[in-house]
Amino acid sequence: MTGDPPPRPPAGPLPTAPPGPLSESAPPAATDAPILDQVFDADSLYALRAAVAAHAADAGLSPGRADDLVIAVHELAANAVRHGAGHGRLRVWRADHALLCEISDDGTPLAADADQRPAGKSGESGETRNPAAPWQTEPGHGLSLVRQVADQASLISGQEGTLATISFALGPAEAQFRLDHQHRGGCAVVAVTGPLDLSSAGQLTETIDVLLAETPDLSLVLDLAGLAGWDSVGLAALITAQQRISASPPARMVLACLPEHLSRHLTQAGLAAGFRLAASAAAAVSMLT
Repeated sequence: MTGDPPPRPPAGPLPTAPPGPLSESAPPAATDAPILDQVFDADSLYALRAAVAAHAADAGLSPGRADDLVIAVHELAANAVRHGAGHGRLRVWRADHALLCEISDDGTPLAADADQRPAGKSGESGETRNPAAPWQTEPGHGLSLVRQVADQASLISGQEGTLATISFALGPAEAQFRLDHQHRGGCAVVAVTGPLDLSSAGQLTETIDVLLAETPDLSLVLDLAGLAGWDSVGLAALITAQQRISASPPARMVLACLPEHLSRHLTQAGLAAGFRLAASAAAAVSMLT
């Protein structure tokens, strides 16, 4: 990965995910052959990050989202090195609409003659698993950070070690970012089109700051129907917007038409409760008026 990593979502009143295992939602199906299969230890994490960055870019992830993937893989691999077997194995598959990564702390999550497809949802076999060497969770670090950047994540610990699975959605062809303003029913409606990421998040933050300065009792609807993708910087911009609105009563904000994968991500990361959500811009205006 080149350049500085994207900043993490800011701290504040919005809740964070509780300590413990990652979400156990089932990952998307992947093709049989991994596009990357690499073992690692403490001395090869740099090479691992470089390989992940190259494959993320080749798969079509935006630069900011590719950085997020590299960060997530690094955090999980570092956990395997520090708290697991001291070495591990990364495998990456490309599904129809996502990149799926498996990180194991002993390099052999499956038997040698097992199907090469990723493992299924935790608990499907009915086996009770007791963590042999559970990975640690610290607020703002490790597994907690992975929750905030990955679209889906699961963690299974058993007698043979720990297996982490994360997925990152592959969005449509990148659209040009723009913000469209209109007033409706006494509310300012700002429609977001295109990717909300490192290159565009500042525009959204600046726009909301201007609107707040002009109208201290702002009733704001962020219409996300046209959102084409996001990265951790874009997510941080949404969190910052809500924090600034909350700090300026009686200003209020509602997110309308939140894409399903982003809604799922906010829920899994423990961030959804910090926002007011509506199914449409019209419903959001009704909530505010």
